[in-house]
Amino acid sequence: MDVNNNFIIVSLMVIFILSITLSSNIWHNAEGQKEDFNILTPNQSNITNVEKFETYQNSKYGIKIEYPANWLKTEPSSAIGNDRYKQINVVTFSSPPNNDPVLMVIVANKTVGTLTDFASEGINQHRIIYPDFNLLKLGNVKLGDNPGYNFIFNASDPNGKFTAAQIWTIKDNKLYLIVNTVSEHLYPLTWPTIQRMVDSFEIVN
Repeated sequence: MDVNNNFIIVSLMVIFILSITLSSNIWHNAEGQKEDFNILTPNQSNITNVEKFETYQNSKYGIKIEYPANWLKTEPSSAIGNDRYKQINVVTFSSPPNNDPVLMVIVANKTVGTLTDFASEGINQHRIIYPDFNLLKLGNVKLGDNPGYNFIFNASDPNGKFTAAQIWTIKDNKLYLIVNTVSEHLYPLTWPTIQRMVDSFEIVN
């Protein structure tokens, strides 16, 4: 899979839609699947495919995260929306040789609603975008020592079948979102690396 530009664009657009339309539309499609969990990994495998991690820090957006030293790091700082509803793709990490998986960190202005409101609306938007959307898991997590929420799903786009995770928290009226996408067959192999990246995330401002 090449860098999944379609998925990145879709993710940014979904956040923009949520920033404008999010209200108190609470769970309905995901009802009955909700659960608490602090470990997202589908297994307890050790990280054996990465020898060294480096630390990325961005003082402008107040974030810090570890990433594999051999992964490609780009800082697009691309923005969608106006000042009120702006979200920034701060940094994107992608694994060689095929840029699969991809993990990006987004910072957005929070408008209204709770962590679970954002999840509910996000799931509904993805159901519209991806006809074969299949919700695998959702629940409470910790992100950067802050209460967070996430959902994991699989779907298809022009590049084929993929698995994606979205993990977010809200602090000081900002939404911090980590988005990961990977070819479905690579998900069990690469998730321990993604888990370490997510666990290392900090809000430092």
